[in-house]
Amino acid sequence: MIAWRFIITDFYQLHYDTELPPFDEARAYSIYARTLERYTTLVMATAHKIRAIIYARERSGASHPQRLLNRSDRTMGPLFSLDAAGTLSMSEHMAKRLDIAQLRHVGKNIRILTTDEH
Repeated sequence: MIAWRFIITDFYQLHYDTELPPFDEARAYSIYARTLERYTTLVMATAHKIRAIIYARERSGASHPQRLLNRSDRTMGPLFSLDAAGTLSMSEHMAKRLDIAQLRHVGKNIRILTTDEH
């Protein structure tokens, strides 16, 4: 769904702005990079929200939100994963994709899982 937003926006711009170059490989790469950046940002925001919930529940003495962790981990996987403390990790494959798209700065604070840790 994230990519469709960028694709529709670009095609809309091409349709109404006659000075833009036609849809080519550079525009396709731009959509890929923007999609990766947006997805990584959304995953980081979700992890932050989950850590806040874990912290609030620990302070109040409530139970650990394991169901929330499991559901979020299934949604993010296999590119990202959460541990029991809500710490976000990314797969080597996702780190490589961010490097190729020159977006390593987006996920610079995310721990990279090795193949042994999956």
